[in-house]
Amino acid sequence: MTKVDFHILATTQENDFLTYVVRLTQKARSRGHQVLIATDHAEQSLALSTALWGIQPDAFIAHSSVDEAHDAIQISDSEQCGTHHDVLINLRQAIPDFFSRFERVFEVVSQQPTLLTASRQRYRFYSDRGYALTRHDLRDRV
Repeated sequence: MTKVDFHILATTQENDFLTYVVRLTQKARSRGHQVLIATDHAEQSLALSTALWGIQPDAFIAHSSVDEAHDAIQISDSEQCGTHHDVLINLRQAIPDFFSRFERVFEVVSQQPTLLTASRQRYRFYSDRGYALTRHDLRDRV
């Protein structure tokens, strides 16, 4: 059964949110995982792609769109989930229909009120269906 981790950030800032997602992606990839990052729309995909390319002045994290190539890190703002089913980082307000195909799902929680409400609904959905949930509350690390 899919394991679900909630990473609860202290921030409401989009840049801090994207920086955390990039670090989470980097960590998963360094452990040999393939990663799909699900976004709500093309603009969010572009912002994430820009962050992945420019997180460090002397480095980048190679990635592609899910429909362009079969890279180890892919971004999808559609209902396509690619060919691997290892790690899904969900940045969508709703849970993608394909989430249960993945071994692991990471939900990244922003403190923006509308996003926080959607995160709570996703948590309740997973909990009500018996998924193994782990919370990583980063609010006390500020």
